[in-house]
Amino acid sequence: MKQLRETRITLAGALTLCVVTAAVTASICLASQAWRTSAVADKLREIDRIAAEQYVGELDAEKVADYAAVGYVTGLEDQWSTYIPADQYEAYRLSSEGKGCGIGVSVLSGDGSVRVYLVYEDSPAAQAGIEKGDYIVGAEGLTVEKDGADAVIDAIQGEEGTDVTVSFTKEQGGTVQEATMQRAMVTQKMAWGQMLDGNIGYIRIENFHVGAAEQFQQVLDQLLADGAQSLVLDVRHNGGGRVKEMSEMLAPLLPEGTIMTLRTKSGSETVYESDAEMIDQPIVVLMDDQSISAAEFFAAALQEYDRATLVGTHTTGKGRAQQTFELSDGSALNLSVEEYFTPKGNNLAGVGIAPDVEVALTDAQLADFYFLSPEEDPQLQKAVEILG
Repeated sequence: MKQLRETRITLAGALTLCVVTAAVTASICLASQAWRTSAVADKLREIDRIAAEQYVGELDAEKVADYAAVGYVTGLEDQWSTYIPADQYEAYRLSSEGKGCGIGVSVLSGDGSVRVYLVYEDSPAAQAGIEKGDYIVGAEGLTVEKDGADAVIDAIQGEEGTDVTVSFTKEQGGTVQEATMQRAMVTQKMAWGQMLDGNIGYIRIENFHVGAAEQFQQVLDQLLADGAQSLVLDVRHNGGGRVKEMSEMLAPLLPEGTIMTLRTKSGSETVYESDAEMIDQPIVVLMDDQSISAAEFFAAALQEYDRATLVGTHTTGKGRAQQTFELSDGSALNLSVEEYFTPKGNNLAGVGIAPDVEVALTDAQLADFYFLSPEEDPQLQKAVEILG
């Protein structure tokens, strides 16, 4: 595969406060740029001067600066770009690189609970006996019931090598167990699989963060070695990741040709391509309205090359790639800097892609998505039927 340049496609909303738009480029005249910058700066300085002289409350300069940034980027009206406060940037950066510092779990929070849906291999959580489906009810003296899910999740994260005490139950309302673990830098579980009946290889792709392509290739190679005659690739509830990772995962699945084209405001292009080496197993891709960014382009490329049948529901339609700019105070701007296009030149912004076979989950199935068995999952069952 020919890779010209790495560009990240990120999930809008992850660790964010607001939205921003594409950066001003050289194609805009310098006079216009200077006027706009001056107008913004003048207004903010004027507000700051009046507040400093007249405001009777206590002024937190850092908080005001964060909210000023929120207001600025909100006014630019691009839902895919984001402002990231300094206290959230390190966790955001690590996550996009497929890493995190904590106990090695992914959780779902809501309705007053924190439930584990992934436990990373050899992680502190795995060693402490925490399993998929367990409920985390507290950490470091805080409880989900009294202090809220976010407070407990924040308490679990921390500096590598430090201890954290976590309370959990095997079922909601069950007997509380407690374990003290040492926080560690862990690699996310981004791709895994299993062999289904009929020699159908199933691969779940959680995201396209750094390292996802390597994990995917290992699972793919193992399934093929075990005799997989067809494949189900699951990108449901996948918020995206990096173009480089997505392209490397598509390369063994596609014939020689374009995978994706990215175009800047000035018109310059970056093209990702696949070579002629390709497996020939039939493929079904599972997708839904939470298959965003790289996830929907992954499905679109396979569809446009007639390499896969798409099963599920219509995707959201994201058509811009972002680049992250770290600011001087440790915060960051994740800015839309490129539009991207499918192998046939389609931009999915606001359009998305429709499945070849539409199958929806019920509200109850969506709520229990990460805990459905293959037999309980109608979208997966439809894929098996197509490949059978």
